[in-house]
Amino acid sequence: MSDARVWIVDDDRGVRVVLTAAMRDAGFEAREFSDAETLLSALESGTPDVLFTDVRMPGASGLDLLTRLAGN
Repeated sequence: MSDARVWIVDDDRGVRVVLTAAMRDAGFEAREFSDAETLLSALESGTPDVLFTDVRMPGASGLDLLTRLAGN
């Protein structure tokens, strides 16, 4: 079992459910988010080891999210 934290952000619930289940089955601690803003708020209380993000989402896209995380 790994103690690596995997966070998944995708506006499609089905994708989140399947990917979260696969990560948990592989032994990772997985957490899911429906949008970039919710994930950014969660960063106040912790950080993931790996982040999976959808590219196209309403509001901030996955590319916007990655740019914000990179600090650019």
